[in-house]
Amino acid sequence: MMRLLLTTIILTMLAQPVWAHQCILDGSTAEAIQSYNLCKADLANGTANHQADDRSGEVARLQAENYALKAQLAQIKRQLLALLGEL
Repeated sequence: MMRLLLTTIILTMLAQPVWAHQCILDGSTAEAIQSYNLCKADLANGTANHQADDRSGEVARLQAENYALKAQLAQIKRQLLALLGEL
């Protein structure tokens, strides 16, 4: 079970972008707002060397989560069968 958990964690970490870019609004000045809007536009256009619509990481994360949940379900089924066997 521990090996499964570690595998799931590692797969999840690998699926996440290593250097995820976030646009952060640093203030309420016109310059800060303009900088923030340009950052968001660059991300949307893909001109900031980032993939704004990259779903492969999310798919890999969901697959790892699905694998972990199936393993948990199998473990619960085994425990239930063991309890029923004791009756």
